[in-house]
Formats: sequence, structure tokens, C-alpha cells
Amino acid sequence: MFQRIKSSDYRVLHPRPVYLIVSGGEGRYNVMAASWVTPLSEEPPRLGVAIDRESYTYELIHKYKEFTVNVVDLSLIDKVWYVGTRSGRKEDKIKVTGLTLHQSNKIKVPGLADALAFIECRVVEEVHVGEVALFIADILEIHVKPEFYDPKRGWDFKKARILLHISGRAFTYPSRIIYARSK
Repeated sequence: MFQRIKSSDYRVLHPRPVYLIVSGGEGRYNVMAASWVTPLSEEPPRLGVAIDRESYTYELIHKYKEFTVNVVDLSLIDKVWYVGTRSGRKEDKIKVTGLTLHQSNKIKVPGLADALAFIECRVVEEVHVGEVALFIADILEIHVKPEFYDPKRGWDFKKARILLHISGRAFTYPSRIIYARSK
């Protein structure tokens, strides 16, 4: 038997990976936490990120058309919570949290040296959906820390404890790999 819940309760789709989005330009950058990030296509390589249109991150991505998506692990849980609950309009969240920027190769917006990986993105389209803007972006370059990621096998979940957001302050991470039986 099923119970009906509000159609706006997106948490039924959680846990989801939580990422740190870096945006900005002209030497001033902002960081925010986001879990509404998804691959969209392989050819061309594109992803989508949904950002609230009232946020400072929205203003920066809308203006500069570039951002990085940073894959983070359990070690950054407190920083993820902090940057996800404060506004960059009021403070420099990168400075306050002590996050370290890492220069990108193809865009001006940096990634985070603290991340397991970061993706350089350039916006190709902005679609308004309810209160958010879905930024569709070309993936220009991907940077990974090789001790956590193998291009042939993907993430090593014995080492990479990628942070997943459940709800509010609740997070988890992958702790076990299970394989389906073959026919």
C-alpha cells in the first residue's frame, strides 16, 4: 500500500550527491552547495544544474555564464552545510570556510583544490522552471584526483566517500558496492 505525499516533496528523490558550485568573475568568487545537478548528454558532453533564481549564485552564473561543479567527500560536510545555508551576498564564503581555489584551464572560474574532482562548465542555455533556473552547460574539462578515480572503473568507493544529501543537516555516503547477478 502507498501513502500519498505532496507533489512538491522532492526528497523522495534523495539521497543525491551534493556538489559545491563555484561561480563569479572579475576576481570575486562564490561557492554554494547544490544537489540538483545531473548529466544531460554525452555528445556533446553537457550537464544541468538547477539554481534558485533569487540566489547570489544565480546572479553570478547568469552574468558570467561559467561555473565549476566540485565533487566533495565526507571530510567537507561542515563546510558544505555552511556554504549551503549562507548567502555569498553577505560574506565571502570561500574565505570564511578556508576552501582553496584551483585554477581552471578553459574558464576563468576556478575549481576547489579541496574537492575530489571538478568540472569546468560554460552555459549554453538557461531555462526557467518554477522558482529555479536550469542552467544547461557544456562540460569543457574534468579534473580528478587519480587516487580516488580511475577513468576505466570510476570512483573507488573504498577511498572516495562522496557526500550524499538526505534532508536538512542529514547526509550519508556510499559504503558498499553491490553487483547485480548476470544471466
